[in-house]
Amino acid sequence: MNNRTMYKSWGLFFSTVLAVSATLSGCGQADEKPGTTGKTEQPAGPAKVSMLNVYLSNTAPKADGPIVKETERIANAKLDITYVPFNVYSEKLNVTMTSGDMPQAIMVENPFVTSIVNGIRSGMFWDLTPYLDEFPNLKKYDPQILKNLYVDGKTYVIPRPRPLVRLGTIIRKDWLDNVGLKEPTTVDEFYTMLKAFKEKDPDKNGVNDTYGLMVYENNIPSEIFAWFGAPNNWRVDTSGKFIKDVETKEYRDGLRFVRKLYQEDLINKNFAIVVRNEARKDLYNNKVGVSIEAIDAVVPFYYFQMQDTKNFYKMTVSPPINGKAYASSGHYGGALISKTSVKTEKELRQVLRYFNAVNSDEAKAEFVRVAQENDKKPAAEQFNLDDLKNLITTDAVVYPVGSTDTDTMLKKRMTEHAAISLPDPSSALISPTQTEKNEQLKTILTDARAQYIMGKIDDAGYDAAVAQWKKVGGDQVAKELAELYKKSK
Repeated sequence: MNNRTMYKSWGLFFSTVLAVSATLSGCGQADEKPGTTGKTEQPAGPAKVSMLNVYLSNTAPKADGPIVKETERIANAKLDITYVPFNVYSEKLNVTMTSGDMPQAIMVENPFVTSIVNGIRSGMFWDLTPYLDEFPNLKKYDPQILKNLYVDGKTYVIPRPRPLVRLGTIIRKDWLDNVGLKEPTTVDEFYTMLKAFKEKDPDKNGVNDTYGLMVYENNIPSEIFAWFGAPNNWRVDTSGKFIKDVETKEYRDGLRFVRKLYQEDLINKNFAIVVRNEARKDLYNNKVGVSIEAIDAVVPFYYFQMQDTKNFYKMTVSPPINGKAYASSGHYGGALISKTSVKTEKELRQVLRYFNAVNSDEAKAEFVRVAQENDKKPAAEQFNLDDLKNLITTDAVVYPVGSTDTDTMLKKRMTEHAAISLPDPSSALISPTQTEKNEQLKTILTDARAQYIMGKIDDAGYDAAVAQWKKVGGDQVAKELAELYKKSK
């Protein structure tokens, strides 16, 4: 998901994957030829599906809780879910894949990391392409989302949809009111707001103890570079050549802007090392007023956490700054079906029956109703809607479904951002060099970016890092992407 990814590297363990996949070569022997029987008659009983999935709340959804039970009711299924916290999910997935003892379905955030791509190519997961005509709801996803999840032009991943644009500038509304400002629409207004949040005592406690923008885990919000006109990861020129964002003047302008914010103490000095949940405490504790995050998940999350912190305030989201935003992939990964535990086409069809049911029109309407009823409950009785989104492979609740002022505002802002968003031309293009050297290439640029922001290197030093990136493999990635892009047209 470009540089919006929430997880760290999954690690390289392809040699083990190959060893495991060798035992799978005999799996999945056809009961009948796929796609030749039309609509296959399915049994009436619940579809039994085991699954590995992530959760973002403080505790995992319970098997007898509303998220799982309502999904089972709506999809006529019996789910056996192994839930893992997001901060250790990548390690758990690696161990699970390496052992070969996998549940039927595994949820992955990013199917294009080396370990997952290698697993797919080695035959560890089912190619679902031949079965889509039998399960028509699996073809109802936005065509661009489906395309963005293709691996080698085939469907292996059942999408977990997300809005086309999720990142936005989240602001404490009470602080805006206290300093006499409105939501910014330009870079200058954004800067003015951060300055006011540092210098004008926005929390009215009489102490100079606040700052403007919270950043964490060395993940500079990509939206900032969009404001300056930088490409979304790559730019394709008129000759078809791929140009990396860091090679453009617009990206460097955005980088200089972030360095200025750092120099003026408008962002937290520990941005490169502080973890997300620690950084967020600054918002709960009246230290910071702005965060650029996934607004549909994070704003409700903050309101949810206020029940524990007892620090209540209203939040708002600005329109697209400078009228610009990046389009994401439109998904949060999705489900892969394992050949280890799903050995035959008959078993595969049982699993696909569940996923097909989840994305039916009837199911979507039911999920909306469940989400709306949950929204009307007292906060202490509500389940975290984000955990429902992470379970169901449908777009039923990816936009706010409530009728509150906050829900209306969030849906409006997300629609505004999507309408002007710039796509990433490299989506679903798998460069072999990128796959092989992704972490090395990424580390060169992220380390140089942090050093530049903190003033440890100057423009010449950053140029040297970009040159190193190009030499190590960046130039080769650009060539491979250009070739793949041309073939995809």
